[in-house]
Amino acid sequence: MKHLSKAVRLSALTVIVVIVAFPVYVTVTTALLPQGDVVAGRLIPLPTHLTLDNVREALRSAPLVHQYGMSVAVTAVQSAAQLVTAALAAYAFTFPHWRGRGVAFALVLATLAIPGESLVIPNYELATGLGLRDTLAGVVVPYLAAGYAVFLLRQAFIGLPREVWEAARLDGCGHLRTLLYVVLPMARPQVVTAALWCALSAWNGYFWPLLITDSPQRRTIQVGLAQLAVEQTTRPAVIYAGTLLVLLPTLLLVLFGQRYLVNGLAGRVRA
Repeated sequence: MKHLSKAVRLSALTVIVVIVAFPVYVTVTTALLPQGDVVAGRLIPLPTHLTLDNVREALRSAPLVHQYGMSVAVTAVQSAAQLVTAALAAYAFTFPHWRGRGVAFALVLATLAIPGESLVIPNYELATGLGLRDTLAGVVVPYLAAGYAVFLLRQAFIGLPREVWEAARLDGCGHLRTLLYVVLPMARPQVVTAALWCALSAWNGYFWPLLITDSPQRRTIQVGLAQLAVEQTTRPAVIYAGTLLVLLPTLLLVLFGQRYLVNGLAGRVRA
């Protein structure tokens, strides 16, 4: 019975892996196949006669290089800002006692229930009024803080021994020093999980960068991929090549951070 249960779990995991990995396999293989093999239309493309011609064509047909750099800058600035604000807020909501702390945290949680589309017009008017249209700052300013990252780090900080925080305070550490040298190292898996979530959210942003930017060079790679799909409708391999360029950073982030990601989602905290 035990072996049967193990076989069922293994079969279920295999099916899930195949379902998740199959689109990635199709994207990578199709992006590297010659255009003629793609047009032939196999259900499951076979990795034969691989070439980088489609990638080169994708880079030539649209300003993907500039847009790639823009996406990297947006991801770095936005995720770093969200992580800093989330760590500071989570610390304030966990350790020091102050009047109204519960109400303030409830308001932060309430922001998670607000549809992002309802904030587009106020954010657009704010960015335009500040003269930030078609700039990097205009893309990232409305997203310098994220309620979910605050919630994630607060839940991590709650699981830490309060005695360690009290000992650091008795030793003369200020709040900022305690956060940097005591709290964050102990909650490293959850901090990395929050950083990955912030980076992936910033990288995959589409609607707001499309709305706030005008020139193609100032747009992100997600917007550039949509434009590439319109321009290359008769050449699907080029579209897949652009998709591969967008997909690679997210895959690398998850692969390099998977150990911390699993520990963070499992709620493990290291002392």
